[in-house]
Amino acid sequence: MFVVRSPALYVIALAGAIVSSPLAAQGQTAGGDASTNGPHSACSYSACGLAIVPRWNGLAVIRGTSGPRVASLNFFWPRSITAALVGGDALARDSVTTYADHALKLRRAGAALTDAGLGAAVIVGARLASSGRAKRADRAIAAAGIASMLLSIPLQFAADGELSRAVWWHNARFVR
Repeated sequence: MFVVRSPALYVIALAGAIVSSPLAAQGQTAGGDASTNGPHSACSYSACGLAIVPRWNGLAVIRGTSGPRVASLNFFWPRSITAALVGGDALARDSVTTYADHALKLRRAGAALTDAGLGAAVIVGARLASSGRAKRADRAIAAAGIASMLLSIPLQFAADGELSRAVWWHNARFVR
């Protein structure tokens, strides 16, 4: 899947937010009255906006300033978080879905490398415990595990960035 990351997309979103602000101040929105803009249109940013909070096993997405966890992009066994983030207008839904799905793909690739590196560490540790010394094969497995862990780091950070963009698009609906 090809994802467009153009500054023009952000400029269009910002222009839409600026144009809709005067209309919202008059009690109207660009799409009509507030009741037609979806289930979160009456919700405030502080109550319904999402935030990303680091946890030991990944990034949690929470609702409000300190509200409940609605999703988690785990480091080890990532699952889709798209359903927890979707809503709002069609552009926001499409953008949230695109970025959340891409975050999941990157996190799964990073998790596979992380899990492989941890697996290699367990194998080498068990072999060292049983034989008392490192053999040539053990050193090769350890090197492959370290390389796997190092290769996972940029993928994990890229997934964090995509999750951040998905949350931004989710929160864009609360701009008044």
